[in-house]
Amino acid sequence: MDFTTTLKAGVPLRQGTAGRMLMILDTGAAGSIAVRISIPLATDEEISQARKGFKARLTGAIPFDSVTFTSPVDTTIRYVISNNDIDFDLTDGATVKAEIQGLPLPVSNDRGSPGNLLYVSGVSLSDAPATAAANNGPVACSPVAVVVAAASANRRALRIANIGPDPVAIGAAGITWAKRCVVLEVGDIWLEDRGANLAWSAITDAGKTASVNVQEVTA
Repeated sequence: MDFTTTLKAGVPLRQGTAGRMLMILDTGAAGSIAVRISIPLATDEEISQARKGFKARLTGAIPFDSVTFTSPVDTTIRYVISNNDIDFDLTDGATVKAEIQGLPLPVSNDRGSPGNLLYVSGVSLSDAPATAAANNGPVACSPVAVVVAAASANRRALRIANIGPDPVAIGAAGITWAKRCVVLEVGDIWLEDRGANLAWSAITDAGKTASVNVQEVTA
């Protein structure tokens, strides 16, 4: 049988219903309550802190004849007393507390900023089919750096070919011959897909000239 009982703080209340099983369904405003189970011809069982979900079942031949509840605060409790071997599911509304080790979690903002494409592993621009390609005309290069491909968020691949007559260095804006890293000899082709969306410039050594053809693939 399902009971609902109001308790006053510190005042024991005796429930004179006999049974073999007691289960507390709710303790209301109290975090826990004290419970005393009276068993004829046996010592009373006392639980000082019984919380929601507390369950006691007698296995002997004699059932308990009463249960006394005491709460530290005014509250309304709900409980079941039964002679049957029954159980209840109290997972509805339950709260699970978990501790995550290693906090704070590292967060990187190196992708998705202006001039740098949004990237999600497995779902990136490079996964999408190309929609267009462009063959740009020759760009004359000299000892003064020149932009051969402006930044484009839609560009997924960039190809730069040196058609001569002298070697040419390609790189980021502000490149100088002294800071050259990627040098294309005549006939060399540079294939760029990781940083294709960025701006690229070219420069030759002093007294040298070259022309580059640029091909862009966009998505």
